[in-house]
Amino acid sequence: MRNKNRSRRLKDSIIATFTESPPNVRVQLEEFSVHDWKKIMFWLDVSGLALYLLDQLTLLGVEDCVPWEILIRLWQNLDDNRKRTASLLNEAIAVNEEFRQRKINFALLKGITLWPESVPNTALRCQVDLDLLVRDSDAAKANEALAKLGYEVCAMSGNTREYKAGAFGTTTLKDIYKVRKERALDLHLLSNPKGKRDRLARAQLRNIQGIMLPVLSPADLLVQQAIHLFKHMCSEHTRAFWVLEFWRHVVARHDDVEFWRTVDAIVANEWQADIAIGGATMLTTLMFGEFAPYALTRWSDQLPPGVRLWIQLYGRRILLSDSPCSKLYLLLRPQLTGNLNTVPAAQRRLMFPVHLPPRVTRGETGEALAHRLNRYWAQTRFTFLRVGFHASEGLRFAIESLRWQRRLTGLTQ
Repeated sequence: MRNKNRSRRLKDSIIATFTESPPNVRVQLEEFSVHDWKKIMFWLDVSGLALYLLDQLTLLGVEDCVPWEILIRLWQNLDDNRKRTASLLNEAIAVNEEFRQRKINFALLKGITLWPESVPNTALRCQVDLDLLVRDSDAAKANEALAKLGYEVCAMSGNTREYKAGAFGTTTLKDIYKVRKERALDLHLLSNPKGKRDRLARAQLRNIQGIMLPVLSPADLLVQQAIHLFKHMCSEHTRAFWVLEFWRHVVARHDDVEFWRTVDAIVANEWQADIAIGGATMLTTLMFGEFAPYALTRWSDQLPPGVRLWIQLYGRRILLSDSPCSKLYLLLRPQLTGNLNTVPAAQRRLMFPVHLPPRVTRGETGEALAHRLNRYWAQTRFTFLRVGFHASEGLRFAIESLRWQRRLTGLTQ
């Protein structure tokens, strides 16, 4: 228990690094040993905060309060991630050229487009693929363009198509910052009712490291950050760096009255964007303290009581958990209305799935036997990890749901 408490205190201190003064940061971090840091490195990596932390410590001039062994690892990770970011940018340029030749209107989403408001340096961000927004009327042409670049559709869910290129599925956590052999891309299809000016019509060209690329407008970018964050709050895992990036974007725009008017107009016309931006704002406040203008906090105040209770009870806990996945989101979904509402049968399928996990590896023609065996082992390992996740988290959920029902009953009485 003592070690667990030290790990939690170190995580809390890391979060405080982004808001506290240099002397306070130094006092909080100096008490922790190399052993303490090693115990939370998995969380630091999968949360996406590792390189942001290194940058913040350097900015404050207090990097020497972190053990030298940990700093060396972070510097190496930064060097690897810089190369990966350059690789992703080159891929974005190639996609942009193919789409331009076919006159496909599109915009890059998330990732490198979050610079500079949310991301001070694109090399600091944990990004493994590209996300593109196109109209569904251009889906066929987009598919042709991506096929020319070697991509194939490997999964479809709702309005999203997942593309892969090359053999994939053998990358491990040790390679999290390195250039990957496989390439991945998500295509998000946007329906456009006649006469309606959508977020793709509002997209703008932005100079990203000397290259002009189409991205969402600044206000659309922030709204979509909130929607993306809240969508993950309603799924198995929510990564802390999404919260940090949302916080930074809001802080950068805090006093821009016209910007918030534009955000307000977009939220009014985007389905459940009010709940998403309210939930994202409330969760971010729990992590970093009061930060948002009234234009955002009013959305938090209007959240359904059950949603507010869930964020208060589980928001910070999930973000700081050693495990990157949780089933506690199944308590949140029934508090929502519309298409996000989950019926009991669907809840049971998510709690105790009877199907095998999806295929996460794919080989290439003529692959070596050693590589094929490596893929089979990766798929087997993934299957056992998912079985273990459903077993352990299912038990944890069953216990926590009793507490949740008591709190929820007290809320409505």
